[in-house]
Amino acid sequence: MSTAVKSLLVFGLLFSAFAITTPSIASTAEPAWKFNRTFNAWSRSLDAIETELAKPEHAAEEDEGVRETLTQIRADAVAARNAATDFATNSEDLLAALGERPAEGEPEEARDVQQKRRQYEAEVADFRGRAAQAQLIIRRVDTLTLRLSGIEQGLAVTLLLTRTPSPLGWETLKTIPLAASTYFSRLGTAPLEWWRAPTEQNQTPFQRLTPLGILITILAIALFGRRLLVEWLGRDERISEPSYTRRLLGASTAALANGLLPALFAGLLWLTFNFAFSLNEGPFLNLVNGFVTALLIAIAALSLPRAALSPSLPNWRVVPIKPKYAQHLTQRIGALGILFGADVFVSFTSDPADAAFLAIYSALTATLEAILIIDLLRPALWRADPDWSAGRGDEDQAPSQAKPSDRRRTIAWQGLRIAIGLIALTGAVAAWVGYTALSIYLIGSLIGSALTVGALFLARALFAEWIGILMRRKEAADWLALSEDGSSTVAFWLISFMQVAVYITGAALIGAVWGIPLNDFWTITYNLLTGISIGGVTISFADILEALFVFIATIVIFRLIKKLLRDTVLPQTRLDAGAQYSIATIFGYVGIITAVLLTATTLGVEFQSLLIIAGALSVGIGFGLQNIANNFISGLILLFERPIKVGDLIEIGDTLGHITHINVRRTEVETFQRAEVMIPNSELVATSVINWTHSDRKARIEINVGVAYGSDTELVRETLIAAAKNVDKIVSWPSPDVLFLEFGDSSLNFQLRCFTSDVSSRITTSSSLRFEIDRLFREAGIEIPFPQRVIHMASDENKAT
Repeated sequence: MSTAVKSLLVFGLLFSAFAITTPSIASTAEPAWKFNRTFNAWSRSLDAIETELAKPEHAAEEDEGVRETLTQIRADAVAARNAATDFATNSEDLLAALGERPAEGEPEEARDVQQKRRQYEAEVADFRGRAAQAQLIIRRVDTLTLRLSGIEQGLAVTLLLTRTPSPLGWETLKTIPLAASTYFSRLGTAPLEWWRAPTEQNQTPFQRLTPLGILITILAIALFGRRLLVEWLGRDERISEPSYTRRLLGASTAALANGLLPALFAGLLWLTFNFAFSLNEGPFLNLVNGFVTALLIAIAALSLPRAALSPSLPNWRVVPIKPKYAQHLTQRIGALGILFGADVFVSFTSDPADAAFLAIYSALTATLEAILIIDLLRPALWRADPDWSAGRGDEDQAPSQAKPSDRRRTIAWQGLRIAIGLIALTGAVAAWVGYTALSIYLIGSLIGSALTVGALFLARALFAEWIGILMRRKEAADWLALSEDGSSTVAFWLISFMQVAVYITGAALIGAVWGIPLNDFWTITYNLLTGISIGGVTISFADILEALFVFIATIVIFRLIKKLLRDTVLPQTRLDAGAQYSIATIFGYVGIITAVLLTATTLGVEFQSLLIIAGALSVGIGFGLQNIANNFISGLILLFERPIKVGDLIEIGDTLGHITHINVRRTEVETFQRAEVMIPNSELVATSVINWTHSDRKARIEINVGVAYGSDTELVRETLIAAAKNVDKIVSWPSPDVLFLEFGDSSLNFQLRCFTSDVSSRITTSSSLRFEIDRLFREAGIEIPFPQRVIHMASDENKAT
């Protein structure tokens, strides 16, 4: 990605973050009389709804309109409460700016100040009162919503427990042939009746067929695109051992080609008949809706298992199911999906006159579906294949004993399988004894839950793997300025958030399958997001999510800008590497502080509250965090004063090495033995530190050498200077020099003094210099003597004594 694109992205995110944190308070408040009129209208509407729900003859058809009314009133009340709270807070800030009211005996305030104080006090009381009234409306709406849900659930239970004639009864068996022929005859005549019926626009047959022609053209293009997609990215039987990434790509392509594209075409078919043809309520519209819904269910049941299990190419599996069971699972799940789709189609296209046909049909299909469900519950079908590998280079591990958590999980799965089997059997039996609605509910809910769980499980696995693959790429880590551990951390949190979203979505969809309306789920979600009151404190999860987004976005923005400064802007300046590192690090600290302030602003925390928090932290720092605070302040001193910087060669105590990082609490030093030493910042400020590279990287090298008595001292001097000039990294200025130190016991002692251009190579340069001195001394015939000692032996007389 180019620097210009990165800059545009940074400024776009920065604008978004500041736009979110900008307070959205209207310039003028709504007049009190207008709010009172709105409040009275809300109260009258809620009174009418409460009266309607109390009637025994309450019509269930009106529930949807009542729910929409309650949702709208709650949204308006929440908006009014938030606006009133914002205005009250603003007036309280202005009142606080006036200071405390003068005590008794003190001079009175100016008349203008007194008027302003009374005005702000009245505004605070008014707006707080409005917020309380709006909160009262919200409470009433929540109560009525729960009451409405209870009424709907009671009606649903009554319907499920209503017994119809048993399909085994003689009266039902007699009417089955006629009911079946009537049903199929109605299905056959519905398209003809629609075609023969006059249209509102008086369209010609050609005009009515035009949308179908366009639909067929789109279908042909989609089929051609599907073929190209499968050829380019699909499974290749010539690859006997594909990598896990390649298998994942093949599964994604199969799910897209065999599942998503047909599902999109089915949705387009539904849109064509419902909008292009402007169908009215009737048999043909029910037929179209039932057919499209059944088609979507069959597509999901046939495509998703094949995408994950790959029964025809076992080496392309992305889940550890044994190959001999993969084909069995795909066939059974596909058959179950087709049967369930047929059930849905019949439910769309049948009417009360088809009761006999519906009874025998439901009993037969419920029995078949229960048999398939029980067959799919066999543990052997789902046992993991030990030969399956994810292809990530993991080493095989010896089997270990089962942990208690594994045993509990096994018991839980066994209990779940038993419960599912009992529900399936109950549904089949209920259909034969006349509880058709209960049978359809139990079997349909089981199959719908299974399809939902399977689809979400596959989607979760695919998304998690793709996130891991992308975050392991070096390009992504470089673009986000992340280390390897940082990339793993980001991948972990992305996958975690994705899994939470999948679990919440799954809970909502499964609840809807079992009869909990999605409206109730969205109402609960909306209430949580807009704010719930606990002990007089309103907690808004939407504000929390918004604050979290602002914090993450601000951190990402400053990371990108920091990377831009470090890699593009600062290298173009004349600053040394240490100064560039200090500027980039300080900018990172500024980003963290800015993120915290913006997050606090988003949550509505006032600056005065932040000062109070800072005061409380200062007390904590004084007692238990003084070492951390000392190191943090010392780190800032090191970054600003720069007595040491990244890349310097320092010596403190017994530690000699290069500085690699200056962090908030400590400084990291890498020794010549490649050991990482962590030194608290306070020690670097309080103790003496030898910085070999503070002003420049030059360092003096001192070589002591002794020659034999009688050697030409001038020749020794010239030879030592020549050796210094012959060695790399020995600078010409300051020039090398030779000192005649002393007349030693066994030698004439000299010292060569010269400077190296890089202190980091002082040891290796000294070694090279000694090799060169030895070579030149041998050529010049200069002798380096051994130590000489004179030993006096005792005389014979002394020995005798």
